[in-house]
Amino acid sequence: MAILPPSPSDNSWTEPESARNTETPPVYPYNNIQQTESGHSFEMDDTPTRERVRLQHRIGTFLEMHPDGDEVHKVYGTGYEIYLKGKNVLIKGTCNITIEGDANMEVKGDHNVQVAGDYNLLVGGKMNTRVVGDISLSSDGDMSITANENFGGAIRMAAADHVYIDSDLVVAGSASADLITAETRINAGTGLYAGLLGVYSQGPITSLTLVEAPLVKTGILDAVLMSDVINKGIYNTHIHNSPKGPTSPPLTP
Repeated sequence: MAILPPSPSDNSWTEPESARNTETPPVYPYNNIQQTESGHSFEMDDTPTRERVRLQHRIGTFLEMHPDGDEVHKVYGTGYEIYLKGKNVLIKGTCNITIEGDANMEVKGDHNVQVAGDYNLLVGGKMNTRVVGDISLSSDGDMSITANENFGGAIRMAAADHVYIDSDLVVAGSASADLITAETRINAGTGLYAGLLGVYSQGPITSLTLVEAPLVKTGILDAVLMSDVINKGIYNTHIHNSPKGPTSPPLTP
């Protein structure tokens, strides 16, 4: 049974409350306020244990620095950040991002992501991936692919040329194919069945129970039971020519 990855941890968070509220208002004369005619304001509050700086637009958008060094930047509208050169971000802690709508990202160069720990991705709907060029997927450990194994999911692979498997293929259930070609050997623990084209192998075929096919073509066949529809008539038909002259011992017709 495949082991499903753990769900991403809870990344919920809430906006911290300002040190200035109805229960803890600024204390005169520590709070210095500058306010314009339309309602813009700039506060520098030196109230002991509640020191803060707040720049606020009359619409409500504000930037506030809290007594403990936290900073809240809240935009009552759409935010834009434009950098004509590079930008570097260092976060020495947890980063939580919540988007209550769609998220779009366009990278016109390379996109490189490096994760030192685990990488968990949980998608509530469908996931579609399309690559114009080649795609490579590798793992230094085990790799598991599961398609709803508890409710009859299916995995479908298609290629214009071939699907190559460079190592042993172990199938716990049954394997169905129009044509099976093996360059070395075919081992079947519970039986080997083939359709109209039969089974072709350049090496031996070993089955613990039954090999059943219209035509079997192989070097060595080792099976408890053998069923070959095409050659069955040849196996069951015996033609005995009459002996010419005496034999010792006499041949039994």
